[in-house]
Amino acid sequence: MKVTLEKDYRKYYTLEDLDKAKRIIEYEKKEDEMPIKDWAEYAAREALKGTGDYFAECLKAEAHTARNCRANDSYWASDYDDNGVWEDGSGDMDVWLEATVRTDKGFLVFGAYLSDIWQTGAVEYKQHMYIRYFKEAEL
Repeated sequence: MKVTLEKDYRKYYTLEDLDKAKRIIEYEKKEDEMPIKDWAEYAAREALKGTGDYFAECLKAEAHTARNCRANDSYWASDYDDNGVWEDGSGDMDVWLEATVRTDKGFLVFGAYLSDIWQTGAVEYKQHMYIRYFKEAEL
């Protein structure tokens, strides 16, 4: 999955955060074979729960690194590396996914953390998403 650095990351990241963000970008590029639009579909279905509306298609999706106070070594944990040197975990670094999807009755523009999307079906995370829902008006 393609992940970029957060816009204006120099304002928000320390050098240590930047190293973690770059490592997450490499991980997502090599290890995550699932397309970003599929992750967006999972999140869209979560956002639409209880609305009576249904996911139709993902029009646009992109992802960038972001800090998430609820993420706690979501990508890798602190441990000793192969050379016996202590390595810090991913800490609060995460991936923020933003997407625009078409639904059966309108459109959905949203953002969600990838570490939340991974838990789809096990944990409800709708309250942690940024959601704008545009619904067909009845005249």
